[in-house]
Amino acid sequence: MKIGMMCLWNAANGPSVHAELIGRAWVKLGHQLKIFSATKHPDARPTFQKDEDFVFRHFRVDDVKPFTRATWFDPSPLLNEEYEVFIAQNVERLPAKKLLETFPAIKKKAITVQVVHEGKAPDDPLYYQFNWDAIVCFDQRYKDYLVKSFSVEKIHIIPYPYHPLKLGNKIEARKKLKLPLNEKIIFSFGFWSKEIVAVLPTLNDLAQEYPLRYLLISNPDGELDELDKAKKKYNFIDLQVKALPLDELYDYLHASDVLLIHRESSQKYPAVLSSSVCQLLGSGCPILFHQSNYVELQGNEIVKYSDFEDMKIKLREIFQGKFDLNIIKSFLKKYEAEKVAEKFIKLFKELGETQNQKRRVR
Repeated sequence: MKIGMMCLWNAANGPSVHAELIGRAWVKLGHQLKIFSATKHPDARPTFQKDEDFVFRHFRVDDVKPFTRATWFDPSPLLNEEYEVFIAQNVERLPAKKLLETFPAIKKKAITVQVVHEGKAPDDPLYYQFNWDAIVCFDQRYKDYLVKSFSVEKIHIIPYPYHPLKLGNKIEARKKLKLPLNEKIIFSFGFWSKEIVAVLPTLNDLAQEYPLRYLLISNPDGELDELDKAKKKYNFIDLQVKALPLDELYDYLHASDVLLIHRESSQKYPAVLSSSVCQLLGSGCPILFHQSNYVELQGNEIVKYSDFEDMKIKLREIFQGKFDLNIIKSFLKKYEAEKVAEKFIKLFKELGETQNQKRRVR
């Protein structure tokens, strides 16, 4: 199939993670893909991942408050490129006014599908003016609010895709990254400083039991004042500032004993998930995540902790080799990106058949 998708791409951002996992899986399955993305966007933290030849960057967004509007928008790629299916990811964060102006021309040549990332019903009135052929969300929590604004027949649940299994060798990865071979390495990246500061006293307790390194990699635009202060107090902190392309990120995961994500439940958004889990589970590195609504639907493919004392218990168990990699392998057989990409293709074909039937009736 010929697929066009409007989204953030090659960015450190949840919707971009979904778009990349699903889009690259479509390409691998033999479909033709065109990506319509932004030259600049407040949500698009850089990864320095090189764009593929099928990426068109034709709009710019400088602000998403109160609503996302374009400061520059060239409609020609949307109008001139060939595609039979058009997908828009996270419409609340796309330039809705300009897209709405172009939408009739898109509808004339393509099936239109929205992929919902919004954790609650958006406030932007333009969000509700698009006449999508289908709306895809990840689970029932999203559907519960969508049915209040859209026809239930249009709403489809397709789970979030996961990066396929890509295991590495811990010793080789540590040598490549010049990390010590004899330490227990806890890894965190893409964090808020307050999330890191909260766990430091607990990790300090563990540092009395193990040779410990807390490897933190912050995006260059991150707030680091608190962590710079913490480094002076806790000598096990290894703070690096750089953007990580996915391959390098996987190197760090292969080198680490555990990926730690300390995130409280979102009070603002009832429907949330962790795109980091979906992107990184395939590394085989155990993921230790604070119990919250970000992972309320995850099973034992990750390790959850209820409080800081439980965190210590779970970290000790992981250090002792008690995490079973076979659980991840079994989970990914069901949810890796190609399997989920095929569910989208099945939906696209069904929508195409429905459209053809309507044309025949006319």
